[in-house]
Amino acid sequence: MTEIFLMLLVGLVVLLWQSAAKSKEFAMVIAARECKKKDLQLLDQTVVRYAMRLGRDASGWPVVWRQYRFDYTDNGQSRSQGQFVLCGQRLVQIDLASEQIIIH
Repeated sequence: MTEIFLMLLVGLVVLLWQSAAKSKEFAMVIAARECKKKDLQLLDQTVVRYAMRLGRDASGWPVVWRQYRFDYTDNGQSRSQGQFVLCGQRLVQIDLASEQIIIH
């Protein structure tokens, strides 16, 4: 019985790790896409996850909510910070320094 529990636990950890890696790649694509749409330059070519929680999506299913931050510039000299929220693999909200877009 202990082996089964241990195998289930290891399987769950592997699934969470794969989900996090996939979300990180998707987050990078989102940051680059949003910067390109607004004619901004994504700095450091990176996004950083700063929060994660378990919640529910619009249909009531449990899903992981992740919040990411990224740096960008509009003129090549000043640095601004943007952030966005993913509900699973769906973009829910994005904030750029002067504007906030809620996508529900």
